[in-house]
Amino acid sequence: MPLSKAKGFSLKTQIYGLVIFLGIISFIGTLLVSVEHTKEYLNEQMGSHAQDTATSLGLSIAPYLASEDIIIVETMISAIFDSGYYAAMVLTDTDNQSVILSKEAPKTVEKVPNWFIDMFPLSPPTRESKINTGWRIAASLSVTSHAGASYYQLWQYAIKAFAAFAIILIVSLVLAYFILNTVLKPLSRVEEQAIAVSKKQFNINTKQSFTRELNVVVSALNSMVDNIQKNFTSLTNQAEQYTQEAYVDKLTGLGNRRAFENQFTHHLSEIESESVGTIILLELPSLQHVNQSQGYQAGDNYVLQFVDMVNQAFNNNSEVKFYRINGGSFIVAIPLPISLCQNELQQITSQFEQFSSEDYPNSFAKHVSVAYQKSDTLKALLIKLDTLLTERASTLQTEKNITESDQGISLGLQDWSTLINELIDSGHIEFLVQPVRKCELNNDSTTNNSFIEKPFYNELLAKFYYKKEIIPNNQLFAMAERLHLTEQLDMKLITAAASLVKTTMSAAIAINISQQSLLSTNFCQWLTHFIAENDQCRHHVYFEINEIALLKDIELASKHIHQFKSLDIGICIERFGTSLTSFKYINGLDLDFIKIDGSYIRDINKDIDNKSFVQAVNQICHGLGVKVIACHIENEAVLNVVKEINCDGCQGEFIQAPKALYVS
Repeated sequence: MPLSKAKGFSLKTQIYGLVIFLGIISFIGTLLVSVEHTKEYLNEQMGSHAQDTATSLGLSIAPYLASEDIIIVETMISAIFDSGYYAAMVLTDTDNQSVILSKEAPKTVEKVPNWFIDMFPLSPPTRESKINTGWRIAASLSVTSHAGASYYQLWQYAIKAFAAFAIILIVSLVLAYFILNTVLKPLSRVEEQAIAVSKKQFNINTKQSFTRELNVVVSALNSMVDNIQKNFTSLTNQAEQYTQEAYVDKLTGLGNRRAFENQFTHHLSEIESESVGTIILLELPSLQHVNQSQGYQAGDNYVLQFVDMVNQAFNNNSEVKFYRINGGSFIVAIPLPISLCQNELQQITSQFEQFSSEDYPNSFAKHVSVAYQKSDTLKALLIKLDTLLTERASTLQTEKNITESDQGISLGLQDWSTLINELIDSGHIEFLVQPVRKCELNNDSTTNNSFIEKPFYNELLAKFYYKKEIIPNNQLFAMAERLHLTEQLDMKLITAAASLVKTTMSAAIAINISQQSLLSTNFCQWLTHFIAENDQCRHHVYFEINEIALLKDIELASKHIHQFKSLDIGICIERFGTSLTSFKYINGLDLDFIKIDGSYIRDINKDIDNKSFVQAVNQICHGLGVKVIACHIENEAVLNVVKEINCDGCQGEFIQAPKALYVS
C-alpha cells in the first residue's frame, strides 16, 4: 500500500507497539514462570512435610500398636491431623490389608479465587511409612498434605510479584517512550523522502539533521536516488544478457532445454494430485535436409514458420508453455487433459499437412502427446514421447495420444461450461492460507524456522468443490479462460475472501487474479464499486498477477494496476522470470512485491546460475524499492541461500505449509 496513506502504521507507532508488546510479554512470562516455580517448590515442600509426619508419627504409635491400644493410637493421630495441615491419614493393617483408622478433611480452600486454583493446580503428594512391632511390619501409615495453606502462600506471592513486575514494566515503558521519542523525532523528513521513493519519485533531500545516524541514512538515500536510473539500466541489461544465454533459444526466443527442465519439473511438483495435463513433443524431421539443400537461412525460416504456427494454435491459453529443447525438437506443455486439447492438436496437424511439400521430404512436422500428472517424472515422460515418435515413424500413423482415463475430471467443453457457471452461482470454496514471511539472515541455525513477526501477507489458495469432489485448479482456470469465465470466478473469490479481512486474518491477504480480469475494464469498474462497499479491504488485500498475463498487454495492464493501487490494493507479480523476456517493464509499474518463480528457487543451493539470476533480480528490484519474494522453499539449505542473497520475503512448505482456513 502507498506509504503516504499508511498513517496508522508509522515506524514510530510500530516501534512503540513492539516495545510495549515485548514489555507485556516479558511481564506476563516472568510472572508466570515465577509463580510456576513457586508452585513446584510448594509441591515439593508438601511432599517433604507429609513424609516427615508419616515417619515421626509412625514411630510414635508403634509401641501402642504392639500392645493393641488402638484408642491411644487414634488419639495421637487425631492430635496431629486436627492441626489442619493434612488432607488425609490412613492406617492400614499389612496382614489382612484392612483399614484400621482413616481421617479425611474437606478439600476446600479459603481466601483464594477459584480461577487461580484452576490455573496453578497443586498436587499434594501422599507419603507412606511402614510401622514395625519388633521384627514384624504391623501396619502402614499414609499421610497426604492439605493444599489449603500452600494455595494461600502461592496466592499471596502472586499478588506481590504482580505488583513488583508491574511497577518495573511501567517504569521501563516510560523510559523507553522518552528515549524513542527523542531518537525518532527527526525521522519526519526521512519519511517524506521514503514516501516519495515508494511512489517512484526519486527526490533529493537537502536538509540535514543533528543526528549523525540520520544524516548517514539521508546521504545513503540521496546516493541511491542519484544512481538508481543508471544502475537500473545497467543491471537490467546484464540480467537480460544472462537470461538469454542461460535459458533462451537465440533463434526463436523460446525457452531452451534447460528452461524446460527447470520449469516443468517445478510444475510437476506444485500441481494438485488430481490434476492431469498434456505434454506434446513436436519434431521437424526435414530440418536437416533443408539446411543441407537450401542453406541454414532457409532452415531458420522453416523453424520460425513452425513456431509461429504453434503459437497461433495455442494462443488462447496463457498457461501453455512452449520450448525448443534442441535443433528440431520442441515441447509444448498444457495444464489440460488430452481430450480438451483436440482442437489445437487437429489445427496444427492440419497446418502441418498443408505445408507438406517436396521441400520437406520427411513431412513438415510431426507431433505426439501424452498425459502427465503429479506422480510422473520428466525422464519417464520424455522416454514415452520418444517411444511414441519412433512408433509413429515405423507405422506411419498421423497422430497417437496416450491417455489415462481414470485420472482427473473427464468432461467435455459444454460440461465444463455448465460446471463453471454452477460454481460461480453456488459453488463451495475452501480457502487454504500460506504466509509470506519476512526473510532475514540469522547466524543462529536453530532459529531459521522461528518466524514470529507478522507476515508480509497471507496468500489465499482456493479449492473448488463440485458434487463433493475437488476440481484441480490448473484444469478449472485453464477451461475458464478458454470459456471466458475467469473474470466471474475472480469476482466470486474476491467476494468470498473479503469476509476474512480484519476478522479471521491477522495480516493482509493476497488473491491471484487472472489475465482476463487484469485486462478487463468491466472488472475494474466492478472492483471500484466492491471496494466502496467493503472499505475494510483497503490496505488489507494484495493481487498476485502472473507475469505472462501482465505481458499480454503491458500498457493496458499498467493502467489497470494504477487503478488497483488507487483503491489501496497492493500488487505482486508472481512467477517472475518464466516469460524469459526483458525486465524493463517493472520500472514503469508501482509494484509492491516481485515473487520469483519457484523453478529458480527449488535447487538454488545447487545451481549457481539460478543463484546468480536471483541475485540480479534482487539488485534490480531493490533499486526500485520493490521487495523480492522467494517461494517454494522446501528445506533449510534453500532458505539459507535465499537469506544470504538478501531476498525480502520467503514462502514455502519449510516456512509454513498451506492450512485450511475457511469454507464458504
